[in-house]
Amino acid sequence: MKRPPIFQATRVGFAAVTLTALLGATALGASPAMAAEPVGGPLLTGSGVIVDPGPNASALPDVGASTWVLADLNSGAILAAQGPHIQRAPASTLKTLTALTLIPRLDAQQVYTTTYNDVAVEGSRVGLIENGDYTVAELFQGLFLQSGNDAAMALASANGGFDLTLAQMNEEASRLQAFDTLAKTTSGLPAEGQISSAYDLALIARAGLTRPDFLGYANTITVTDYPGYMPTTANGARETFTIANQNPLLNPIDGRAPYEGAIGLKTGWTTEAGKTFIGAAERGDTALIVTLMNFSGPTFDAAAPLLDWGFANIDRVTPVGVLVDPVRPALDAVIDETTNAPDQGGSTPDGAAAADTADIQETTGPLAAATTVGGNAWAWGLLAAMIVGALLVFLGIRSMRPPKPRPRRNYAQRSHDDAAEGSMGPDAPADVRTDFEPAAPQRTD
Repeated sequence: MKRPPIFQATRVGFAAVTLTALLGATALGASPAMAAEPVGGPLLTGSGVIVDPGPNASALPDVGASTWVLADLNSGAILAAQGPHIQRAPASTLKTLTALTLIPRLDAQQVYTTTYNDVAVEGSRVGLIENGDYTVAELFQGLFLQSGNDAAMALASANGGFDLTLAQMNEEASRLQAFDTLAKTTSGLPAEGQISSAYDLALIARAGLTRPDFLGYANTITVTDYPGYMPTTANGARETFTIANQNPLLNPIDGRAPYEGAIGLKTGWTTEAGKTFIGAAERGDTALIVTLMNFSGPTFDAAAPLLDWGFANIDRVTPVGVLVDPVRPALDAVIDETTNAPDQGGSTPDGAAAADTADIQETTGPLAAATTVGGNAWAWGLLAAMIVGALLVFLGIRSMRPPKPRPRRNYAQRSHDDAAEGSMGPDAPADVRTDFEPAAPQRTD
């Protein structure tokens, strides 16, 4: 039986869609996100402790965290872990992803004037004031030292808005292969579906600590002249106050000395997440990072024993996995290469270089960025699958055209006109911060 043209088109279109899906799935099969084994190695599964000690290695300390990772910052080798890919709420440790995303996009000396929406946020605040002028560097100080949710919101606003910043944060997580992570806020405040893992936090922190600017913010102990209220007279001085780093390895407040070699990084706490923490330290040629999620008790007592064990046993254990490298260069590295590319001859119209940079900044989709840099076979495979699918759909639509009428016998030749048928701050002093990491003077860890 001869099928109606619409059935034929539907069948071809269905085949095209099916083939596209199959080809796309095949292409994505090469993607780390769809890999059969966990990112970082086949051992990084489950919820138990993962370690491969040698005969001379000492016993791992019991840190009381649901999930954690201890890794070599230089090589990326994971020395030990527990449930590294278990997804949990990250709390304010997510601010490290905010910082890593925005530092390359914002000029540190740019001045931003805050709005009501920036300062009227829940939870921990550095104390920004409405209509106050702050440099981007000062906002990052508030983000790192006092875990300011107001600073996180202001940085997103300075970057062009909350939604744009979230999209860029999730793209940055994809670039790092942090596939356990989904950002829904810039601050780490609770949000449905917002997750990360101890493994991903280690990836983010490792990428951040390779940047001198990121490390500089994370390693600052105090800022004694943080901007307060704007002056009330024409030539008056602006009020200032002191902010202090809440990382207990860097700035303990319980009489302990700072942890030897501490270089950062970030605390976090919400009712949903419990305590979360990223810590890093270096001694000689060895640098370690520890990430912990969902623990209680003093942060120093959870992080320091793991770091101590790592420094003592780094040459006595066999790594159980690795912190993988990003799939493509960081945004500012790509811009740098474009801006500093050798002249190929010919003149460049005014503004062309800026336009090129803008194009790179706006290319935030994983596929677009991957194909621009040319480092991912899976992206090329997906693109090919999409092209084949589009071609098959086009052929299916063409089949919808009715057949041309056959010439009738013994009649004069008809006109072919029917061929055209069917063309168818100070407002938030330390003693009222109730949320997400207690202010340094009142911290219990």
